[in-house]
Amino acid sequence: MAVSGSTSITNWSVASPYFTTPAFNPTTGIFTVPTTGRYSFEATINYSTTAAISVTLGAGINPSFAIRQNATTNLISGLFPVLNVNVALVLTLRAVLGNGTITLAGEVNLNAGDTIDLFYEANGLTISLTLGGANSGGIVWSCHRIS
Repeated sequence: MAVSGSTSITNWSVASPYFTTPAFNPTTGIFTVPTTGRYSFEATINYSTTAAISVTLGAGINPSFAIRQNATTNLISGLFPVLNVNVALVLTLRAVLGNGTITLAGEVNLNAGDTIDLFYEANGLTISLTLGGANSGGIVWSCHRIS
């Protein structure tokens, strides 16, 4: 999936060995909580930049991925790895790595009818990314009701 701004991750594959449930819409990427309870979420997101990084990031730019509730509340989030180097009096460099993996995991209480999605938050990052990464393990996320 090529992205250049904040977006929900959509068009999931549920082909074997992966699986689906009636509560998950693979086209929209939305999981609708079927029963109130405690849920465990895990996500592994590989990414790569589509070109060499040519600009430094500002101090307030912190791109991330989040598992969101009802399209507004970040339940679990993880920042991109950022190289942050200051060579005294010569160079200050702050840039995302050309490729990497972000892992999210956590348990949350949810109500029946809540919607959950996996979201890329660019937060000012303007370079294009290949979510799933080039020649990598892609993106995998899962949800399990634990109580």
